[in-house]
Amino acid sequence: VEPQAVCTQVGVAQGFVAESYVAAQFVGMAPKTPKKIAASGVKKDAGSVKKETANREHSKRGTGLKFNAESYDLISRFTGETRIEYAPNPKTPGSKSFDRYAKYQKAKTVAEALKHCKPADLLWEYERGYLKVLGGPMADVPACMAPPSSDPVIKILAKFRGPNGCSIKMDPEVRKKLAVLAQEFGMDLDKIHEEAGKQCNSESADIQTARIMANEMARRKLETGKHLGDKDVVEVLSVWGFPENDTRQNVLPEGVKTVHSDTLGVLRMRDGTYRIFDPTTRYEHVTKLLCQWFLTNKGSNIPEDFAFTGININHNYAGRRHRDNGNEGPSAIKAIGSFSGGQLDYFPLDVKKPGRPQVDTLDAKESISLDLSKAFVMFNGNNAHGVRPFTGDRFSLVFFTTANFPKIDEKTVSRLKSLGFKMPTGKAMDKVKAISTQNDEARAKGLR
Repeated sequence: VEPQAVCTQVGVAQGFVAESYVAAQFVGMAPKTPKKIAASGVKKDAGSVKKETANREHSKRGTGLKFNAESYDLISRFTGETRIEYAPNPKTPGSKSFDRYAKYQKAKTVAEALKHCKPADLLWEYERGYLKVLGGPMADVPACMAPPSSDPVIKILAKFRGPNGCSIKMDPEVRKKLAVLAQEFGMDLDKIHEEAGKQCNSESADIQTARIMANEMARRKLETGKHLGDKDVVEVLSVWGFPENDTRQNVLPEGVKTVHSDTLGVLRMRDGTYRIFDPTTRYEHVTKLLCQWFLTNKGSNIPEDFAFTGININHNYAGRRHRDNGNEGPSAIKAIGSFSGGQLDYFPLDVKKPGRPQVDTLDAKESISLDLSKAFVMFNGNNAHGVRPFTGDRFSLVFFTTANFPKIDEKTVSRLKSLGFKMPTGKAMDKVKAISTQNDEARAKGLR
């Protein structure tokens, strides 16, 4: 379903460039290389590279959006030992850029490349497919957020802030909506956008501006002390900037390359530790509003002991049939907004076990349809499930618990609790899993 995506990618969504948490920073995932780069072992001569480049549409230096936030996030986490490979020289022979590229063309690591190029060159070559990331150590945070380091590459990248917050001009309709809210809230939209562009994080200035406004809206709603309903959440999420997420390959509908999907809560890092996904705390009022909305509206379908460490937020896509990975299973979901359709096809008999068939081979007759629009529904995310087509404007929110949650350190647990998350215990999780199993057994009886 929509359940959990632990990273987001750059793209233009609702008129602005979205944030990026590159795959390289997560468990077992190496930095992604653009599809523009030839597969390993396939050589390209400079002429063919140049010809291909001429057929692509790229912004020119000094105009428009220079670099994607995704690229900036990746390059800002390079270390001296990150292994790279350059394509044959694509520059015009005899030009200064040709001669300069030749100096770092044979570089095998970022440290070697930066002896002859600038950070902006890394971004420029990477986005055009001339620079391929082969692997090697990557920093967990952008260089400008890292503690003092002896690594010369981190020192250089720490001084690089990216081009104007990696921002583009906002879509007029989006800006109009935010301008109205800014006036209502007594905030200076241009100043917010300007300051956002100076920040060193993986969000563009545009996405930060939209999220700051959503956060302020959430703060004001919480301050009233009134009961939070679906309408409140829809209003906040309608302002929130969703990224074009291309990392959730298992849920992408056929023919779709990206989806609007975000996750708040805790993330498991490559070294096995856990940390809170940055937007969770950066926009804490949005986080608190979603937690409070769930806990006060979950109804009788969700067990009292149900707890959660993460919230997956999805906008306007019907996730194809898949199984979730990396969570404990029991999940609570609800779809809100103005839409029709979008039921959840769920396979109650698809219990997690060795040798079970691929999801696309399952017989649709073994699934049931769950209406997510009336109330929260509990299901096992590790079972196969997918969303039916729908029309209208639809948000879905999934509350889940990350796998191996007992390993989350006490400091992180405490911070999550302060944001409104209900943290699970081993005993409570066992009880919820037992109830989930009973529910599925009852659901399966209708299939026999």
